[in-house]
Amino acid sequence: MTSFEAMVADARAAADRRASRVSLARLRESSRLAPSAISALSSLRTDDRAVTVIAEVKRSTATFADLSGVGDPGMLACFYAAGGAACVSVVTGPSATRGSLKDLDAVRAAVDLPVLANDLVVTPYQVHEARAHGADLLMLDARLETLVLEGLIERVHSLGMSAVVEARTRREALTAVDAGARIIAIDTRDPDSLAVDCGRFDQVTDVLPTQVTRIAAGGVRGPHDVMSFARCGADVVLVGEAIIRSTDPQQFVAELVAAGAHPALIPSAHREVL
Repeated sequence: MTSFEAMVADARAAADRRASRVSLARLRESSRLAPSAISALSSLRTDDRAVTVIAEVKRSTATFADLSGVGDPGMLACFYAAGGAACVSVVTGPSATRGSLKDLDAVRAAVDLPVLANDLVVTPYQVHEARAHGADLLMLDARLETLVLEGLIERVHSLGMSAVVEARTRREALTAVDAGARIIAIDTRDPDSLAVDCGRFDQVTDVLPTQVTRIAAGGVRGPHDVMSFARCGADVVLVGEAIIRSTDPQQFVAELVAAGAHPALIPSAHREVL
């Protein structure tokens, strides 16, 4: 198996183990009774900001460096909200990324912002699981088989959530659009070396229709990077490690948000919203 195939197999096995404890029928009922999902597009694309910020709660970096000492996820999310984040992302993958649904629960209880659940989702069970735990958006991966990706996007949208499809190449981005994605996160890390290449965003975003919401995922170290991605056509930046490693997460988020609202960038932000 390729590395991605192995990841998919692990994610499916983990979901199957959870399904043995909490049935899909029970999750369906929980998701039905949960408060309606918050519409995310109006938060992610606004007239007064060229770029909005999704601030992420995570317990390890993309290279698996330990960030578990960040403290309470709910408190961190409150700092993000106070700093002006448009959305909070929560890494829920239970394996190498050390995430959990408990982190999602803590963030959902702490803030009224849209919440993005970030895991490798490969089964409908995980979609219902995310909604039952309060997710408003759910990350999917464009490397999945096309029919699987289409089915997951449809399931996400049917539950009132927004699907965010992560792509790394122009081909993956086009696959995501054809599958029905309205929000695409472009991963700026090389999938093999994990090295950040901000030029990847510019290369991939070139093939996207104007109505697609574009998220630059990774590579933001400070306000300058936010402005650079805005000039390349980003609507949103997703930032995790840089915020968590900062000495003052709330202030750091506020600085990123201010950069995204710089007057020089606003004219480039007006594209048709789907």
